[in-house]
Amino acid sequence: MTLPHHLLPGGVLDELAAGRGGADAVARLRSAQHSKTLLMVRTLTLLLGEAAHPDLPAIEAAYRVLAGCDPRARAAALGHPPVAAWAFGTASLLRRGSSAPYPGLLAAVAVVAAVRSGTDADLDVPLPPGVPGRLDLPGLGTLAVPAGATRASVRCVDGRLRVRCAGERVEVDDVRAAGPGWTPLPRMGFRRQGLPLSLVVDTPGWQHVPGVRLDGPRTDHGWRHRLDGTWRLLVDDHRPVAEEVSAAMRVLIPVRAPRAGTRSGTFHHAFGSVAMSHPPRDVRTAAVTLAHEIQHLKLAALADMFALLEPGPTELFYAPWRTDPRPLEGLLHGAYAHLGVARFWRRQADAARTRAQRHHAQVERVRWSRAVADTLPVLHARRRLTPVGRRLVDGMARVLDGWAAEPVAPDAAAEAGRLLAAHRARWDHQHAPTG
Repeated sequence: MTLPHHLLPGGVLDELAAGRGGADAVARLRSAQHSKTLLMVRTLTLLLGEAAHPDLPAIEAAYRVLAGCDPRARAAALGHPPVAAWAFGTASLLRRGSSAPYPGLLAAVAVVAAVRSGTDADLDVPLPPGVPGRLDLPGLGTLAVPAGATRASVRCVDGRLRVRCAGERVEVDDVRAAGPGWTPLPRMGFRRQGLPLSLVVDTPGWQHVPGVRLDGPRTDHGWRHRLDGTWRLLVDDHRPVAEEVSAAMRVLIPVRAPRAGTRSGTFHHAFGSVAMSHPPRDVRTAAVTLAHEIQHLKLAALADMFALLEPGPTELFYAPWRTDPRPLEGLLHGAYAHLGVARFWRRQADAARTRAQRHHAQVERVRWSRAVADTLPVLHARRRLTPVGRRLVDGMARVLDGWAAEPVAPDAAAEAGRLLAAHRARWDHQHAPTG
């Protein structure tokens, strides 16, 4: 499996620095992420060989099957976000001399690639420790196996599966349809004005990622209707955001909602996945969440291509969007994400259909624009910024300068100011020195 040389033209970097980029930038970032995953997979196979791991024959055979699969099918299997996160986490553990919880997942990934490409293959698949009675095929679904089994023999023929495990057999002729012993992952697809959003709903796949534990619902119940409205809003009123989400997002990870509001997040080494709690009825909440999280996805992938910060001592800073002090990297990420939030509300104010909606959108636009504007000088003063990191901060500043002359209702600006001041006052009180 050969790796391409990745270049990011200056114009694309400047677009990303402005918080934009579009589908082209996302495609470049995705390609670089795929190369990173390939490097991690090769690294872990070499490290397992040095350690004479008992599953080494199965893992090396899986690697050979992956190498022989159609490149698009291989990219889809290895690019499934939990797999990419697993590859990075497992290689990191092995590099440090620690034991990896489930290196045999590579064999399951090879099964997925073989099925997707229609490649005939016979694979010995180690079963995951601590997860009895199941074999997860990442991005496809779950096979039920005997609880005491430790290995499965999987034959892939023309996209079909023939599985032998502890004396039992499971046959899957169509991986998209549920059948005896087989549960496919839920999938959702949306299309609006020719722009698609295709998602796999995946919580179980994350149980194999070192250091990641998700406690959330394992169903797509209620998501289809809510995301259908969200996609209509994004495509109709926020087309540039929708184009990036369409190009980047592949996996939705449902998580439990907090007592108030919503919860969302991304994982640095799992490009294309977004964790979200079920949003309220207002589709704008889910839409602004995706506008926020796509920024994190882009910046995390950019940070893998270019160092944005030099190593240095831990410093903690006030962030107008958090209740806890943030390290410099977190402050940079937060500023970049909230520039996207401010841009969302800037467009939403133009699309508002009522005076109340316009007022709310203007308040949010001013609030988050000012929050980012107040944070950028703190970032700019840090010597740890690399040239690319400084280019990023300067690009965000130019965007805010361009917005500054646009009119905003005085009452909306005043309300945004009060919200920012109240947040800072609470933060100062919470973090005031004691004694």
